[in-house]
Amino acid sequence: MEDTDQSPFTLGNGNLKTDTTGNSFPDRYAIKEAGTDRVLTCLEAPNLQVIVKAGLTVATSAARKAPPGTIYLDGVAQVEPFLDHDRKVYNLDHHEGCVRAFTLATCEQALIMCVKGLDLRDREWKIFANEPDLDTILAIWIILNHQRVNNREAINRRALFALVRLEGVIDSLGLELRELSGLPADLLQKLMRVIDRLRTDELERKKAGEWTKTDYSEYTISVLRKLDQFLIKVGELDDFKGIEELARIELTNNRIAVVVASDLGIYELEPHLTKLYGNRLGWVALRKEKNNYTLRQMDLFMPVNLEDVYQRLNYTDPAVKGRMGVNRWGGSGDIGGSPRDLGTKLSPAEIVSACRDVIEKRSDIRHVKRFLLSALFCLSILFAAVATAQNWPPTLWLSRLSTGMRSQEFGYYSALLIVTLVTLAIVAFRRPWQFGIMLPAGKDWWRILPIAVICGLTGGMLTPDKTMFATDPYLAWALALVLLPLSLELLFRGLVHGMMAQLASIQDSESRWFFSGPTIGSTLLYATAIGIQTLMLADGPIMTTLTSSLLIKAVLVAGMFGVAAGMIRERSHSILPAWLFHALAALTALLVYRLM
Repeated sequence: MEDTDQSPFTLGNGNLKTDTTGNSFPDRYAIKEAGTDRVLTCLEAPNLQVIVKAGLTVATSAARKAPPGTIYLDGVAQVEPFLDHDRKVYNLDHHEGCVRAFTLATCEQALIMCVKGLDLRDREWKIFANEPDLDTILAIWIILNHQRVNNREAINRRALFALVRLEGVIDSLGLELRELSGLPADLLQKLMRVIDRLRTDELERKKAGEWTKTDYSEYTISVLRKLDQFLIKVGELDDFKGIEELARIELTNNRIAVVVASDLGIYELEPHLTKLYGNRLGWVALRKEKNNYTLRQMDLFMPVNLEDVYQRLNYTDPAVKGRMGVNRWGGSGDIGGSPRDLGTKLSPAEIVSACRDVIEKRSDIRHVKRFLLSALFCLSILFAAVATAQNWPPTLWLSRLSTGMRSQEFGYYSALLIVTLVTLAIVAFRRPWQFGIMLPAGKDWWRILPIAVICGLTGGMLTPDKTMFATDPYLAWALALVLLPLSLELLFRGLVHGMMAQLASIQDSESRWFFSGPTIGSTLLYATAIGIQTLMLADGPIMTTLTSSLLIKAVLVAGMFGVAAGMIRERSHSILPAWLFHALAALTALLVYRLM
């Protein structure tokens, strides 16, 4: 125990940074808000979160069924100590379900786990405690520093073992039996001075009756810093880099994406990130300034590269809104960054969420679920419009309405437009550009104009019948060119397409031309809706209409126009061109067929 012969709190003149407490050790610990909890973290173990909450207890059944990555300390779980390696749930305790005098203290259990090779870097962990006594804080220090515990060059390892053994005996058996630790008298005396120093603040607060008013997280950090000074060798933290984790998310195949803040450059930071996260790191975003980030692909074998991430970030970022001709996320396949001039408006959590979205796009089951959800929204809106049309009594509200306005057709499309707008206002409130609610961009979508004209020339576009043009021509034209195409485009190229695009790659004004999933999905629903409307508006029996060429032509034309409108929507970033082309196709059909 030569490394304990000097005064444990006397530090050499190192060149380490000064922490916020004025000590000559780096400030490695911090408190963050995580939902409703305040969590304690260590910058060298950002995947570990410690929650110290007064009176926190967990029932036996809940402890056994805790989420993977849970560690209960010293009385939180009302159950005997257990190690569930399969579920990654541990209870380090010597209160319930055991003979306390014959059971190792919590800090000793934590030390044994770490010495036996426990590696906590493979996932996120939450450590729960309900009172920061020295036994608990020692266990927390060991868990947060588990990588250092087995590094004989990093810490005063023998001093740690002796301190843990002595505190374990005192906590389990009482101060009067401390000699059962088996430590030499002089070492025992020195370690008792260390324990007294570590507990000074606790004892003073309890004596003054202020212990229950203590901020347990802040108190825990203060003791952890003292333990750093005693246990970590002087000079060992000279290469410590202040890396703050801002956000993290699980990707796939035991890979994660993180956002960190540091004064170092991305290449200087790489070895330190490898030390912190091992081989789990897929992508990292380094925040250099408030809104500026550098993106780096750490794993060369990720299923997609950063090009796909840029596309998703540009689609999500309010500073870009998917537009071209503005500063965008971009770079090469392995390194890039955020928009340079004004930076990004995405939060760290939104950046890692976009990274996960890129990975989840590859999941077929998620695409199917998204399609079914979009179809459910679509059918609900169509059903509401049909119900309104069937019970359309405008004469009860306004007696001077024209004959056309009293028709079920006008009631149907009016209800369709209103319900779609209300749904869009709710769903697209935060990111309207993702649903095409913005001014058009680019010009190459004009190439699709001939397809709209061809659809009109086929005569298969849905338009008002001649009766309405004869009785109320102004309303008929408004219905044909405004209400009908606008309501359909808002529903299918706005709402439905936008919902499907949340988990799919789509075109933009400068991308290659391709058929995207949202375009195909929205077209299928659009063609189905047009087919149903054709059946509803048919004069003859339904079975006759089902076997007629009228229905087949209507569905085929709807499919062709739906694909064209979807591509227009994507390449222009807006539903306005899709609406205009729909109106043009309807106008062509009216001029060639209906009004002749």
